[in-house]
Amino acid sequence: MLVFLAAPLPLFAYEVVEVIDGDTIKADIDGTIESVRFLGIDTPEVQNPYRDEECFGKEASQRTKDLLEGKDVVLEPDAGAGDRDKYNRLLRYVYVDDVFVNELLIKEGYAYAYTDENYKLYDDFIDYEQQAYLDKVGLWADDACDGFEQKIYKDYVQYILGIYYFIKSWFIL
Repeated sequence: MLVFLAAPLPLFAYEVVEVIDGDTIKADIDGTIESVRFLGIDTPEVQNPYRDEECFGKEASQRTKDLLEGKDVVLEPDAGAGDRDKYNRLLRYVYVDDVFVNELLIKEGYAYAYTDENYKLYDDFIDYEQQAYLDKVGLWADDACDGFEQKIYKDYVQYILGIYYFIKSWFIL
């Protein structure tokens, strides 16, 4: 399936063979199974041998499964971010059925905007996260993280977002 987006070259759809968690899938790319990390977002972790479960990790993972399991996706690179992360996963924007998955997961409160990457949609993703926080959706809901230490992290993220928007407002004036 050939798909055209706002990219200079046509992008192709690839089969999702496994959803690893909320922000990572495995896709069949021309006969090679590749791990794909969703560019610009970070979802809470699900429990595994190396990490404890984080608040809303199961929910984020399930939402990604609901969106992508058994589907074909379009994977869009971003030259500013690089091709792969330190774990050798492809870094991509992910689209399914004309839905921009990275954006949707942030807007629905299943993901944070990732702040450690250089990618073209950084400001947009920060704005989506701020709105999700204000709307108290997903992991930002008042009762979403009861019993998790990650609640402190949410408060810290909001503090940083407040500083970011304050500084940004001075440059827009």
